[in-house]
Amino acid sequence: MKTTGFFSKMMGLLLFLFAVVSFAQTTIKVTYYTGSTQNYTIENSGKLYFSGSNLLVKTASSASDISIPTGIIRKITFSSAILATQEIGINKDQIRLYPNPSAEFIRITSDKKESLKVKIYSAEGRLVLSGNYQPNEDINISSFKEGFYLVQVNNTTLKLIKK
Repeated sequence: MKTTGFFSKMMGLLLFLFAVVSFAQTTIKVTYYTGSTQNYTIENSGKLYFSGSNLLVKTASSASDISIPTGIIRKITFSSAILATQEIGINKDQIRLYPNPSAEFIRITSDKKESLKVKIYSAEGRLVLSGNYQPNEDINISSFKEGFYLVQVNNTTLKLIKK
């Protein structure tokens, strides 16, 4: 089992979760190698984090940590509400990204007709694409790895899922 790859994926997912968790409750589903699953609802004041080789789940600020050894975790998935298009922060220009999820390209629309400054960051925080695009212009994401991305358009941040 590749622990380093698993740990990197988990950290990426957790970074993404931290960007979103402050806005709403989040339900995560932990699937174990035994095939069993466990659901956790994380409140606004809760958190997920690693300590040593354990994933710690704190469902609320007043709750005790739940410690799960990473070696028994097969995967972690987030509720469908997290996977939907959701804007992070204020979106005064009505900037929208579609299709989402996407495999080949995305388009960004805006109430303003001027050029859009676009930066796309991986879940690890790496800048993977930067440029100026016109509204509704195709942005090729076919070379991106599957996963979560944050798309910064002018001063608005959107989530993107690359499939």
